[in-house]
Amino acid sequence: WIESLAFTVLFVLIFTNYIAQATQVPTESMKPTIMVGDHFFLDKIAFPANYPAVVRPYLPHRSIRRGDIIAFKSPTDGNIPFVKRVIGMPADTVEVRNKNLFINGDRLDEPYKIHVDSTVYSQDPWTPEELKVRDNYGPATVPANRYFVMGDNRDNSNDSRYWGFVTWDEVIGKPLFIYWSYESDPYVPGEKSIREWLYSYGSIAIHFFNRTRWFRIGTLVD
Repeated sequence: WIESLAFTVLFVLIFTNYIAQATQVPTESMKPTIMVGDHFFLDKIAFPANYPAVVRPYLPHRSIRRGDIIAFKSPTDGNIPFVKRVIGMPADTVEVRNKNLFINGDRLDEPYKIHVDSTVYSQDPWTPEELKVRDNYGPATVPANRYFVMGDNRDNSNDSRYWGFVTWDEVIGKPLFIYWSYESDPYVPGEKSIREWLYSYGSIAIHFFNRTRWFRIGTLVD
């Protein structure tokens, strides 16, 4: 039985590290495409961040196109994956003017995005920096082997407007489909106590049926 257990553990490790992984987005940054509480699978096959650097040059090519949703290593904490939509491809010039997105001078049609704040902040000196770039950014040219990414919830997303581009080597995978969706509160930074963890899981057990968003199960993430 020890051999069977070892094989099972090895299989799970290989599967979750290199093939597919269950994950979720704990914030509202990708709303309405991905809701808080949506659990989905990531396609991780041949994406570079999952493999040692010596292996990456030999991986089969995985294409990334504008509009794709990708998971990648967080620019602030490499242990936490971010999930955003690819907006700018290498050599593209990206600009945001009064909340409207322009690629190479042409306004991009974005049926997937939402704005939850109608205020448009200007570039005035007294405007906080994070609000300046939220509504008016660039123009900036995307370097080679990098991508400009944004959340669909444009007024509530920590994305390339604030910390720059995603490199190809940081890409973990692409979301596939939602296997479970549960109405839960947005993520609150900080460590949870044991009591808070027990309360959280107890609440899920009690409200599993009435808070599960059954209509979202099986939805493709795109």
